Amino acid sequence: MLAVERRSAGDVIGYCGLVANGRGADDEPELAFELLRRVWGHGYATEASTAVLDWARSSGFRRLWAAVRDWNAASRRVLAKVGSVETGRTERDAVHGSTLFTTRRL
Repeated sequence: MLAVERRSAGDVIGYCGLVANGRGADDEPELAFELLRRVWGHGYATEASTAVLDWARSSGFRRLWAAVRDWNAASRRVLAKVGSVETGRTERDAVHGSTLFTTRRL
């Protein structure tokens, strides 16, 4: 995971990166990101995710995936903007909401 830092202010506003958590194949890590609520809606998640995808492509990865809660419309939009598509696979969770899975070829 990498810290997401705003160039203008120099403050750390979240993280973005690739994780291997056992849900996917060894050569298909998960794209993950989380930013502070006060910076939502400014394009930082999209910019950081694009940078991570570019690095992953140049490192030889061919496909990534991401998991997102079904109620998290903002993160679903970010994933769509960077080219991820929902697979139809879900994991139900009565407490936190269902998790949707997306994938992205590089």
